Amino acid sequence: MSDQPVQIPQSLINAMLAHAQEAAPDECCGVVLRFPNGAQKLYRTTNAADAAQRPFRFDIPAGELLHLYRLMSDHDADHYIVYHSHTMTEARPSPTDLRFARPLVGLDPWPYWLLVSLATDPPDVRVWQIIEAPDDDPEAVNGVKPVEVPFQTIDLPPGSELLRLESSGDQRRPIVTEHPL
Repeated sequence: MSDQPVQIPQSLINAMLAHAQEAAPDECCGVVLRFPNGAQKLYRTTNAADAAQRPFRFDIPAGELLHLYRLMSDHDADHYIVYHSHTMTEARPSPTDLRFARPLVGLDPWPYWLLVSLATDPPDVRVWQIIEAPDDDPEAVNGVKPVEVPFQTIDLPPGSELLRLESSGDQRRPIVTEHPL
């Protein structure tokens, strides 16, 4: 973990806050990729969790994840931030979030988790690093735990974009398209 604050463009944070408020009472979700030229691109993703679970769960569709991983591979981009909202709880990774994060162990660099809580007014934004932890650690879930990290807002780097992913077609052969916000 770095001692340096995570640098996030204010316009991306504003877009995440807007996404959370538009999706409420459901959780929103998305990803920020960081490119070698310094550009950061926010990708609003679909919350594909069952409708009854969306107020407290998120699930990014496999086709959208595959699209993002192809972008990372094709453009040497980093999986910089996973973001989502909590509509009724604090901006801290839940045990469910930690179970979701566990398969990401070993990614280098490990993505940060940015959470927006709508349980407070104004909404709270916090950034976390999910790290490996021994099972006897009281904060550990499935071998990982959250550690809050400082962040600072920056201007939007050149080449940065705010995009929405949209999936169509069947689950086995989804078509994913990008649309500007």
